[in-house]
Amino acid sequence: MDSSGSQEKKSIPRFASFKPRPAPPPEADRPPGRASRDISDRDDKSSHRSRHRSRHRSHHDRSRSRDRRRGHREHRSSRKEASHRRREPTPEHPRTSTSTHTVKHPPEASDLYVIDSKGDRYNLIYGTLHRYSVPQYYRVGRGNVLGLPSSYKIDRESVVEDALVITNQHSVGKSKKKAKNLLAGLDKGRTRLVRIRPESLVDAAADTSRDYISLSVSRNGNRLDLLEVDSDDEKHAYRSIHGKAKPEDDLPSDVEAVSESDSDREGGRADPDQEIKQRNAELLQNVEKHPADISAWLALIDHQESLLRGSEREFGSLTYAEKMGLADIKLSLYEKALKKVGPSPAKDRLLLGLLEEGAKLWDTKKLSAQWQAILKSNSEYINLWIRYLDFRQTEFLDFTYERCLATFIECLKLNKSSLEKSEKNQVHLYLILRLTLFVREAGFTEHAAALWQGLLELTFYRPTSLDGSKSPEEVISAFLEFWESEVSRVGDAGARGWKNEGNVLQHASGSEKPHFQLNSRAAFASWTPYERERIVNARLPARSIDDSEEDDPYRVIIASDLEEILSLAWQANSVEVLIDSFFYYCHLPPISSVENLGTTSRWNGDGFVRNEFSSGFYATLANWLPDVAAGNEPTVANPVLFPHHNFIITLDTLFADPANWFSALKTWSEATSDSQSDVDPVWVRRVIRSLIEAHPDNDDLAEYGLALELACKSKDARKFAKSLLKKRSSSLRLYNAYALMERRLGNQAAADHVWATSLSMSRSLPDRDRVDSIVVWRTWVWELLDAGNAAQASHLLLAMPQSSIDLKVFSDPSSQPSFSPTSLLKVQSYLSEAQEIGLANEKPIVFTSCIDCLAILLYLSNSLDLDKSLECYRIALARLASLPDQSKPFVNFTTELLHQCRARLLYHHIRTSNVYKPSHIRSLLSESMSISRHNTIFLSLFAWNESRFRIEERVRDTIRDITRVDTNADSLTAAPVPITTHLFSIYTELNRPTYSGSTMHSVRAAFEKAIGDTIHQGSNTSTGHSSITIWKLYILFELSRNDIQRAKQVFYRGMRACPWSKELIMLAFTHLRADIIREQYPQEGRKGDGMGFDELRHVYNVLVEKGLRIHLDIERELDEIAVEVERKRISSGSGLPIVMPEDKDSEDEMQR
Repeated sequence: MDSSGSQEKKSIPRFASFKPRPAPPPEADRPPGRASRDISDRDDKSSHRSRHRSRHRSHHDRSRSRDRRRGHREHRSSRKEASHRRREPTPEHPRTSTSTHTVKHPPEASDLYVIDSKGDRYNLIYGTLHRYSVPQYYRVGRGNVLGLPSSYKIDRESVVEDALVITNQHSVGKSKKKAKNLLAGLDKGRTRLVRIRPESLVDAAADTSRDYISLSVSRNGNRLDLLEVDSDDEKHAYRSIHGKAKPEDDLPSDVEAVSESDSDREGGRADPDQEIKQRNAELLQNVEKHPADISAWLALIDHQESLLRGSEREFGSLTYAEKMGLADIKLSLYEKALKKVGPSPAKDRLLLGLLEEGAKLWDTKKLSAQWQAILKSNSEYINLWIRYLDFRQTEFLDFTYERCLATFIECLKLNKSSLEKSEKNQVHLYLILRLTLFVREAGFTEHAAALWQGLLELTFYRPTSLDGSKSPEEVISAFLEFWESEVSRVGDAGARGWKNEGNVLQHASGSEKPHFQLNSRAAFASWTPYERERIVNARLPARSIDDSEEDDPYRVIIASDLEEILSLAWQANSVEVLIDSFFYYCHLPPISSVENLGTTSRWNGDGFVRNEFSSGFYATLANWLPDVAAGNEPTVANPVLFPHHNFIITLDTLFADPANWFSALKTWSEATSDSQSDVDPVWVRRVIRSLIEAHPDNDDLAEYGLALELACKSKDARKFAKSLLKKRSSSLRLYNAYALMERRLGNQAAADHVWATSLSMSRSLPDRDRVDSIVVWRTWVWELLDAGNAAQASHLLLAMPQSSIDLKVFSDPSSQPSFSPTSLLKVQSYLSEAQEIGLANEKPIVFTSCIDCLAILLYLSNSLDLDKSLECYRIALARLASLPDQSKPFVNFTTELLHQCRARLLYHHIRTSNVYKPSHIRSLLSESMSISRHNTIFLSLFAWNESRFRIEERVRDTIRDITRVDTNADSLTAAPVPITTHLFSIYTELNRPTYSGSTMHSVRAAFEKAIGDTIHQGSNTSTGHSSITIWKLYILFELSRNDIQRAKQVFYRGMRACPWSKELIMLAFTHLRADIIREQYPQEGRKGDGMGFDELRHVYNVLVEKGLRIHLDIERELDEIAVEVERKRISSGSGLPIVMPEDKDSEDEMQR
């Protein structure tokens, strides 16, 4: 057929009102479009890399090795610039094809549709399309998608707010095609109003004439039974002539539905939201009367969600529109409050709330501008700067390593120049901790370790000639000279501290030959183990004299890398908090005390601090939860196995036997025993030993060091303990710790001898020190109870008044102690006296040890009667509550510690006796949780007690309460939910058996709740949203369920939430790579495929663009592979990714 004739037949009719579209501009006049933008972006990225890799160039007086590294650095920078120039996009040449079908688009249709053959390269990075680049379009076809087969439809029931979910209707079974969530509509409908149906006079007369009383009222008298024989299927038949069944049809026969207007006219119905509305009116009146009261404004703002939900939707999630509307209301109230309150020390709480709500409504550009404006006019609030730091560290689009590091330094400068306050030093050390953790997690581990070496040398080992008379600048200058000498530093082998002259120059280390080499044929498969190996070898800074084949400019930390930060970070005070900060950096629990309880409790739940699970040791979910990861049905789990602790650290938990009680160091020792750990345990032990020597009077630190040596199974742990006892021969606490060490090593006779010797020695000590012997008694008694030897434990309790023990009688199994009234009175008198001394001197360990020993005495002397022993704790808690307000820190610390002691006795009784009431145990643990709701000892024991009786909803209700911020509390002091509580929620959900309602969906719900609201990343205030640990666990959970597609989705979300974490991004190469997925997950059982070359290259580019540490740069190799893949694709004729559907009407055009 003649093509021209065909064209005439199919010509478009013309109308008078029709005006043709203007012709498109010629090719030369069109704007360059996206290509030029890509070139500009790559040039900017290249210049950023150039700046990033030249930060050491200011130092010139280095060895030839350093010069060589500097030259290499410049070479790398220039090489990248040349590489980027080579990768500038070039116009595509027309392809020649043998196919008879060719597609030609008429020019007049260019404004009607757009063909994108490449896709948006940022879609995988940012997780969404760029809304301004999407052409205008109209939806049509009842869920069908243009370009996809008719079986693919948009899932209307998806809960994703900002994305469309496409489902294949053919792959879904017929029975599941219209399946809906059974709980989806529970909260959507409002309350139905009903009333008792009025009874007619005829029916009433008929009822009174009967000789029986009917249990139901009939509408039509005797016809009731005939009508009710019909089944429900007939009542709601599909082809019923009565039409679709109405909700009113389900009502009983003696009631009827009534409208709201009818109910209001009758006056018999009260507004269910009346109380909420009345509360809102009261809050409004309160802020009008007291406009400067910030607490009143915060209470009003927090009440707005309750007002929106009403009484019928107390639980359940809000819709997207409701969330946006609520944010808009709160934002306006915050703005009004800021105008009314004026200057106030708590004004920063209103400013933070304004930014939190505004972030849900504003884009990133406006949010950044608002942050800058608020900080400029309110620079005196350090809490604002810390939250701004959180914002900068988690905002993916604007994040770079150098930019975020500059924000840290800016915060340090501000806090150092601020007025002297009680919390200033704690805030300063928190910023230092956050900075060093950020540097390490970005991959610059040796730089972070060097900063801590510098801080510890400046604080504890500064020469006496630099004390007092010298300015901080002179001290820093002298230290930098010491650093440049490259002698042993704190933590290095043979280091004696800056102030000692015995430090020796370190010998050049041998060449570290890598075990892995790069293979260009398998770039990512060979690069990943090589990069892992370099990460482990770079945990500590190298020296310029080291002979290494690795030519990495960041391995050697020079003085200029430390000068700016150390000059801001170093302060001569806050020694205890500095040591705790170092422990946090090493993923160790802090030393608990009355003085640092506030600091410890806040940092223990900080999502930026508690990321010990990010270590490479935790490669699978089995490392965290072995039974569940293996696919076994969860059973009653041991409560002491939860690996993330949040409780007061005592001698019980430092030296605990993991089979009997919560161990504070078990998780750390297991993680650091693996070579993939980001913490070098040998270096940590050396540093702590040095700190113990620098603090000869700190028994807390010495106890901690001995416990750490034991946890690491150090060969010279016993030798280190004996050397300490020689220097501190009068320390009862060190003798006690050494006896525990011998006990754990299996030397029970030696441990008993050490305990007996130390108790005999205590009689010659002063009264203030002799009272510490009660701690020794308690420790020995509990060791015997855990071993099941109640007789020997009773013997010890009766020997307390004599302050000595006869080991021959003690070891004789034939000697059975007896509790006479006289002996009991002596022991009780001794314990009461020691208790008063401990209370007067505010020694919480002594006081709680006395109460514990008295409770155990009553427990053993009354045939294991738990109620008798619990009375001691009740009296002691009442005594603490009656102390004056000036002792509040001591009271808070001791109260929680006493509850931990009581919990240990409860756990011992439940394990060894069957005589107890579970409801009584529940009430006691609930009381403990009311004192410290996030203490993981109480949470674990509560969940364990409930799980044994298959009443799991109590656990869920409790977790729901503690993971929700209490809006009724004082909002000025309300703390966010600790990260450990979110992890406990996930842990219990994974451990919950299937018959109790645990499913994959319930576990995912626990993860999503921990991550928090994801409407807008910048708006999220959840402690888990930027937790590397939770995101990594989430990914590993999806992999353990063989759901690769979900694992990849969670990975991209986690990468956007934690853009500074190299370890999290490396999961793409170690866990999600396509070849690994094919090897470890069978095809028939998995959902989705792993990441191919293009996806992995995008992820690698994120590492580069964000400025994270890369030990081996493979950009050139990746470019060559990409060019080769593109060349093969073009040569094979498969370069066109879009397959046009066949259309018979356009067949003639296709053949032209």
